[in-house]
Amino acid sequence: MSAAWDLETGFLVVGAGACGLMAAFAAARRGVEVVVLEKSRRGGCNTELASGSVPAAGTRFQKAAGIEGSPEVMAEDILRKNGGRASREIVLELCRRSRDIIDVLVDEVGLPMELNTDAGRAGFSFLRLHNPPGRTGGPLIQALHDALARQPSATVADETPGAGLVTDEAGAVVGALAGDGGGQRIGAKKVLLACDGFGANRDMLRTWVPEAAEMEYIGTSNNTGEGVRWGMELGAAVDHMTAYQGHGYICAGYGTRLAPEIPQLGGIFVNLQGERFTRDDQGYSEFAREIMGQPGRVAVGIFDQRIHDVVAHTNHFKDTIAAGALRRADGIEALAAAFRIDPARLRATLADYNAGVAAGKDRFGRKALVQPLAPPFYGAKVLGALAHTQGGLRVDVQARVLRPDGSVIPNLYAGGGTAAGISGDGCDGYMSGNGLLSALGLGLIAGERAAAEILGRG
Repeated sequence: MSAAWDLETGFLVVGAGACGLMAAFAAARRGVEVVVLEKSRRGGCNTELASGSVPAAGTRFQKAAGIEGSPEVMAEDILRKNGGRASREIVLELCRRSRDIIDVLVDEVGLPMELNTDAGRAGFSFLRLHNPPGRTGGPLIQALHDALARQPSATVADETPGAGLVTDEAGAVVGALAGDGGGQRIGAKKVLLACDGFGANRDMLRTWVPEAAEMEYIGTSNNTGEGVRWGMELGAAVDHMTAYQGHGYICAGYGTRLAPEIPQLGGIFVNLQGERFTRDDQGYSEFAREIMGQPGRVAVGIFDQRIHDVVAHTNHFKDTIAAGALRRADGIEALAAAFRIDPARLRATLADYNAGVAAGKDRFGRKALVQPLAPPFYGAKVLGALAHTQGGLRVDVQARVLRPDGSVIPNLYAGGGTAAGISGDGCDGYMSGNGLLSALGLGLIAGERAAAEILGRG
């Protein structure tokens, strides 16, 4: 490598989210020297803000619970939800590696995990979400940081953003610029772009995802799209740039959220006119867009004590209670008054819904018809928000970045929000867990592949 480098390493990872940390750990545990650049750990990553739900098939936790479901069935669920608008090869590979992800996190990283058996999600044919304690992503990221700190060949440079890629005359990536203004030159045999998407970049949103550009953004401010832009500057192809994960359960004015189990357990949503307006148990990503079309761009989630008690132990729901976003009422009329909804109309809406549950047929076609809602009732006003973008650099099944003609940009990998996701286009194709499946899966694959090539075993 050039003598002009300020630092040289084997594997350079740009971004310390789920993808970057998993990749760094996978390479470092094989003895490869790894450097991870992080823009700002204080700013956090999207995994820390989410539920930390990792979908998988064939795990020890599913077997213990008597849950059957293969990687192939899981892949078909994902492809059905996104309308086939994703690489079948990549989706299938990620599903086949999903059990490995859980095994690495539990056995090598040391992260306690459990299978969520409270409720499924829209499009699931079997239960598959595995979560850290409290069902938040913070413990997952902390565990990966701790595991990486135990690897003598790994270094994490916080407050050191990536600033661009360095290539040789043949167009191969040989390193990256780092630090404010790109004052540091770091040489590397392999580089992974894992600096997430562009949810915090309004200009990029207006270009690629205009329908989400004016939504409230609930992701980290670190996600400004540099990795996608750097790849494009080198001639990389991009895919599914209109894709995003919406979130329709964000408590308006509080920033907390309702548990996604609530509609699956029988909760409903009404607009400020007291009327249901769509199928409540659809995916929470596309539900965000539905709320944007309602008066005031808000809705009210309504559920009962039975549902409340199921989700009360989750950290996000505890935050909602602590923030004061939740209202409780002994009758539906009192709940209507709390949200300034006409009580007669809301009472009629609830009666119509309960009658549909009893008859086993809902007027909006919802599938989660568990049991009628009964007092006392709980409610929270919610809005539609943007969680993160799902489009990015085109990669192959080995996480290598590709040009439009299918050729590989040498030495460059991408994952997490920087790579094209598996949710197709728009917000409808997102399925719970798609983000972390792609981030952790591509991270594991990239780390293994980079290490093998660096060690001469590829």
